[in-house]
Amino acid sequence: MKLQAAIDYDTIREALDLMEKIHPYVDIVEIGTMLGLCEGFRALTAMKEHYPHLKVLCDAKLVDGGYDIAARAFDAGADIVTVVGLANDDTCRGILKAAHERNKEAMVDMIGVPNLAERAEALDKMGFDYILVHTAHDMLSCLSAPIDALKAIRKSVKNARTGISGGITLKQIPEIAADRPRPDWIVVGGALYNAQNPGEVAKQMKEAMK
Repeated sequence: MKLQAAIDYDTIREALDLMEKIHPYVDIVEIGTMLGLCEGFRALTAMKEHYPHLKVLCDAKLVDGGYDIAARAFDAGADIVTVVGLANDDTCRGILKAAHERNKEAMVDMIGVPNLAERAEALDKMGFDYILVHTAHDMLSCLSAPIDALKAIRKSVKNARTGISGGITLKQIPEIAADRPRPDWIVVGGALYNAQNPGEVAKQMKEAMK
């Protein structure tokens, strides 16, 4: 499993300070929606300049303007851009076009999608590289929710990598890693940037994923 660090500070300086502590254990560094709104595309550029060996994800959660916004994000330094699974197919295809023109990747965030298996199957066939099961904040106390949702979409997804997100902590990682199917990657946010020693937490998370 890979570890995606979701960084939702207000400034890129705070994000870079956190990454200095956790980058040895991170596979994908996410410029979270809040950070992206506060700092703009320059946050992508700064993160990619500091960590060119890591995948930089722009969590734009696009629902419109797919090609144009995704193209700008990729050109600013993003390796992956996200779209909400509820977005219309034309928006989704626009993001895929922008990604594949640049040899980059696209991720679907399935938050709020009611017909998970059916929609995941359609998006997988469309050509998305990643499909993310994202638990809403109102359900963060229920770890079984993302795991059960992951199992539901895994039956429909043949090509895309699948992962989970939503309030995941170090304590939960062993349970997630022991379950089958295991996600291809896990997104962790608050458990890292709220930790007293985020580097040690990230290290333990990576060890627990083995």
